[in-house]
Amino acid sequence: MSDAKDRNKHIREYLRYYLSLTNSPGYAVMICGPWGIGKTFLIRQILADHFTNEKDYIYVSLYGVAQPEEIDAAILAAMYPILGTKVAKITGRLLNTASKYFNVEGAITLKDVIDQTTAATYVFDDIERSSMTADAIFGYINQFVEHAGFRVILVANETELDKTDGYRTKREKLVGQTLEAKSAVEGALEAFLENIASTEARNYLKSVKSHIVDLYEQGEVNNLRVLKQTLWDFERLYTAIELHHRQHLRAMLHILRVLFALSFDIKLGRIKAEDIRGRVNYWIAAAMDRGTESAIKSSFDRYSGIDLSDTTLSDELLIELLVRGVVDEVLIKRDLDASSWFFEPNDEPSWRTIWHRFEREEDAIAKAILALESEVAEFHYREPGEILHVFGIMLTMSDAQLLPMDRDSIVKNAKAYISTLRERGDLPPIEPNSFLEYIRNGAWGGLGFSEAGTPHFREIYGFLSEQRAQARIERLPALAERLMRELNEDADLFCRRLVGVGGEHSDLIDGPVLKEIDPNAFLDAILHQPAPVQSQAFQCLLSRHGHGAFGRGLEDERPWVKTLHEAMLCLANRSEPIRRNKLMIFAGWVGQNVQDAVEGDDVSTAPAD
Repeated sequence: MSDAKDRNKHIREYLRYYLSLTNSPGYAVMICGPWGIGKTFLIRQILADHFTNEKDYIYVSLYGVAQPEEIDAAILAAMYPILGTKVAKITGRLLNTASKYFNVEGAITLKDVIDQTTAATYVFDDIERSSMTADAIFGYINQFVEHAGFRVILVANETELDKTDGYRTKREKLVGQTLEAKSAVEGALEAFLENIASTEARNYLKSVKSHIVDLYEQGEVNNLRVLKQTLWDFERLYTAIELHHRQHLRAMLHILRVLFALSFDIKLGRIKAEDIRGRVNYWIAAAMDRGTESAIKSSFDRYSGIDLSDTTLSDELLIELLVRGVVDEVLIKRDLDASSWFFEPNDEPSWRTIWHRFEREEDAIAKAILALESEVAEFHYREPGEILHVFGIMLTMSDAQLLPMDRDSIVKNAKAYISTLRERGDLPPIEPNSFLEYIRNGAWGGLGFSEAGTPHFREIYGFLSEQRAQARIERLPALAERLMRELNEDADLFCRRLVGVGGEHSDLIDGPVLKEIDPNAFLDAILHQPAPVQSQAFQCLLSRHGHGAFGRGLEDERPWVKTLHEAMLCLANRSEPIRRNKLMIFAGWVGQNVQDAVEGDDVSTAPAD
């Protein structure tokens, strides 16, 4: 690195002088700076350049150190790595183990440590992370400076040390020179890149080093740890991106710039996941000159020239990667294929073209608006997520006078559209946990919903949910017929439908499907099954209606349970003893958790022996 670019030239030059002193300097040098700025990296680099043998200096961290004996242990571990093994890390055992190296009887003292080392330079890092008092720390270190005449370098975040009692008084007696470290991103970046495991990712990142440095400085990051972590994030993303996407160099640089900026601010605590979700809404509000203040605003201002609202990487993907640490290859491919960099114009739905209107040509947008009006008239869209996108976009277009309708009319049309789909049987019914279909991160298909926070959109969304719930109820008779077929064909599937752990085969857990089946026909069908299946089916009912189920979606099955229970008791009374005993036990199972369902009637519960 040239001297002109070396922001820590003053530290390199001074330590070169200090480490070359042949006489005892009689003072320590402190290198200070905020956490993550790269102090440790810088000092280790300087030591490696100055010393040909690592044994010529001792480097110890005081992180978590609570007493002087632990510093002794850390020094010994640095001098003799074998003493730093897992077996010897308890301080007392470590010192006892060390005695054989020093030929010392009893406990090892600091004098023993000093007398036995050939190193004349000591570096004490992370001073502010020790729980020792300033008096204890500097009293300990002073023995190396004043009594032993060693060269001592202290590395610390002095802002934190200033918060401790007595720090300044003790410091002035020990420290003869204080040097402030500056963030030296270029040198650190080169070293970090050498440690990138993926050859392809490493080569690409090397080719765009200047852009990374610009982003780091533009964002005033001043934290090399955050830079390193962001490089790792990008490496994981890059290796999951398909080759044909990687070969689009402009797209990759665009992705890198957005990802690095948001990653920096997430890791520095400037923004959170909800701010990423709100980045498009913030941009729209700002573009329309609506007064708005949010955490993301500072990020937009900080990284001017970078479109942080860009959705090449969706909110969902960014949150998965930067917040949850998840790399989803399917999600990555979906987002990139749908982005303006890679989409095929002829294959793009009209609503997506309008959503991306700032990245599309004007004639393409005009055609998409006409196409969307025609598609709505023909009930083209049936997927709930797309329906929300379509009418959310129409609300936006209304404000921009791109549609001859006001917002109230759009809501009215949306309700009519949704109702018609339901009446035709074309509206997908709501399923258990269906909020995961499109509510996650307020988006569907990798794109956030337009107008998602407005009353008009919420009214459409609420109506859609109601109609989907109604569609589910309307499907119950057909589902009941399917359930009875499955009882004869696959008893395990029958039970999973009613009391499963979730998923596509547990779609009737919270739907009152049993009320659509005649209780007597249901009982007759079960009693025609083999004995193990009978027991399994009644145990299934016991599980289905237990633990307060009648208060969470199965209220309409109350009368059905009562009738089934009565039918079982009636049949038991007419049956031979063996069948009577079995039916009474099964009736007890059915009635055990449904006292409220039988409205206080006497429920027979014979002991199950």
